[in-house]
Order: sequence, then structure tokens, then C-alpha cells
Amino acid sequence: MNSAFNLVVLSGDGSRLLRVRVPRWVVWGAVGMIAAGPVAGLSLSGSLALVQHQQGRITELRQETDRQGELIEAFRTRVAAVRGELAEWRTLHRKMWEAFGPETAAGKTTGGIGGPALPEPTPVGPLRPAEELETLATTVAEEGPRLRELETLVSRTGEIMSQLPLLWPVHGHVTSEYGHRPSPWDGGDEEHQGLDIGSPLQTPVQSPAAGTVVTASAGGDYGRHIVLDHGNGVRSLYGHLAEIDVKPGQQVEKGQTIGRVGSTGRSTGPHLHYEILVRGKPVDPRGFLWER
Repeated sequence: MNSAFNLVVLSGDGSRLLRVRVPRWVVWGAVGMIAAGPVAGLSLSGSLALVQHQQGRITELRQETDRQGELIEAFRTRVAAVRGELAEWRTLHRKMWEAFGPETAAGKTTGGIGGPALPEPTPVGPLRPAEELETLATTVAEEGPRLRELETLVSRTGEIMSQLPLLWPVHGHVTSEYGHRPSPWDGGDEEHQGLDIGSPLQTPVQSPAAGTVVTASAGGDYGRHIVLDHGNGVRSLYGHLAEIDVKPGQQVEKGQTIGRVGSTGRSTGPHLHYEILVRGKPVDPRGFLWER
């Protein structure tokens, strides 16, 4: 078998003839290279397209990672804010319990103290979002019973507050405050146990809270006067009345007219002498009265 190809090259004018002997493997190699060229081009083009696709996908993943990072940071910021709000609620709860609950002031212990000595908690690094959420959920669950207890306390306190004489029985200028004052008769120092509220004759005097009439009588320095019992050791007194519209043992409602302003008894002119007594002792009514 012939192992070579003979190539005949003829000049353009036909005057010369050139014969070239080319090995068969060279010819077939050249043919193979020519045939492989398009295939290699297609393969290279496909690889380039795949690389470009992968680069686009990597860019998308980076953008998605950035978005997730922003969401996580926003989540942590919100968790921190909620924790701060819960801490403020805890402080408020503690203050309210200190005001209405058992006395816990420093240095006022009435018994022994004790308990196991527990080690200090080990500091931990930043929590993952799932752990942050779990911790927050636990804190909220712990605050739930406290809030319900506080709701019960506020409800009971509201009931007590509704029974207290917190409103003004008449409207008018206070002509004499609670405490020491010069006597309007001889100028000497005397103790005034209530407020004198100037108001025209026959002005209705209204009960500042519900209560029971324990006194409705005339005579003495107070002239015609009424005493109401509001419960919880709190009573109110209304003196120098022109008229009394209730009787002992009667139940009165908040805002009900119980008498009329006058100037009976030891008085220099029309006004209402208003006292509040706590467990039998007079106190400054302004400590109970809301601002008008």
C-alpha cells in the first residue's frame, strides 16, 4: 500500500510541472485539523457562554446574600429595640409593685435571707437570629403572667380610687388653706383642718365620691354639717351649710347634691369648709383633689 500522496503542481502558463511527494499521515492530519476547527470553535463558544452564565449566577447570589444580610441586621435592630421596650416595662412593673406591693426598701429587712450561691453567667457572643427570636419569645412569655397580675392590681386599685373623694365638692376660690393661719376673729395663730372654698349662698354641694352619710346635723363651730364615709378609713366633712339634703345612714352617689353652701356656725361669710379625714385624722384635702 502506497504510504504517500503525489501532488502535481502546474504553473499558470503550463510551462512548468512540479511533483511533490507528501506522506499520507501529513495529509490526513491536515484534513483532521481542518475538520476539528469548527468543532473546537463550537466547544469554545459553549464554554464561554457557560462561564458567562456562571458569573451572572454568582452576581445574583452575591446580591441575594447582601439582601439577606440587610434583613438580618434589620431583624437584630428590631429585636434590640423590643428588648429595650421590655426592659422599660420591667422597670415600670417593679416601680408599681414597689408602690402597691410589700415594702422592699433597702435596709428594711424583717427576716432572714438565703439561697444557693450560683456562679456568674458565662458571657456569650452574638446570638443567631433564630436564637434571638427564641430568647425574645421566652422573655415575652415570662412577662405575660406579670402583666396579668398587674392588670388585677390596677383593677383593684381602680375600684379603691373610684371610692375616694377626688373631685371638688363646689367650684370657687380657696379663701383659706389647710394648716396654720391667723384667726379671722382675733388674729392669733390657729390650726385650720380643711379648705375654705368661697361660693355663693345656696350653691349645691356635691358628693365627690359615693359614700354613706354618718352625720347630718347642726350646731357647733361647723354649724349645719355633713360627714360621709367613703370606706377604706376615708371620710369627708362639709361645714357651714345653709341646707342639708341627706339624712344619716343614707347612701349617696358620686355627684349627688347633699346640701347647700351657707354661713352657719363659726363663719365670716358664705363658703364651704371641706375636710378629709383618714382613720380619724384630718389631712390636707389638696392631696386628694384633682386639679380643676
